[in-house]
Amino acid sequence: MAAALLTGIITDTLGFRTSNVTPEALRQAATLMETGVDMPDLYMRGLIRRSFEAARYWGGGLSKLERKDGMVLGTLTIEDRKAAGYSGNDDADLINVISAIDGFKVGLIFVEQPKDRVKISWRALAPGIDVSQVAQQFGGGGHAAAAGADVEGALEETKKVVIKRTKEMLRL
Repeated sequence: MAAALLTGIITDTLGFRTSNVTPEALRQAATLMETGVDMPDLYMRGLIRRSFEAARYWGGGLSKLERKDGMVLGTLTIEDRKAAGYSGNDDADLINVISAIDGFKVGLIFVEQPKDRVKISWRALAPGIDVSQVAQQFGGGGHAAAAGADVEGALEETKKVVIKRTKEMLRL
């Protein structure tokens, strides 16, 4: 149980790097470590290590990075997933790589799903931006720094609408 709890703290804080890291979170992590949990191993498995297929999948998304009006955008298609042999339907945490790119206010990733659906993840990359506002407009949720939605629609049309609304949110 301690390993599961500590994994949750590590992954939710991206390895104690997000604004939700508090002295209490660090104390809780220390208490969980005192039970014998191997935090470096959990950190590596939760945040660093990826399968070969996930790394190839990232390549598909990274090769199509775009920048628009203070946003950095990634796109993963069903074809990217098949070409990489990636069995998941998520972004394999590529949003966290996109979030590390300097010079942008918001990071987004669009992940094409079967039957005209698109999973979208937003990350606020600058202080004072609340990406949950725009995610809620698409039936999603989250918090100021990280949010997501699962939207019905074709990939390219969905991207246009989401990018437009995200730009509007940035102008507020």
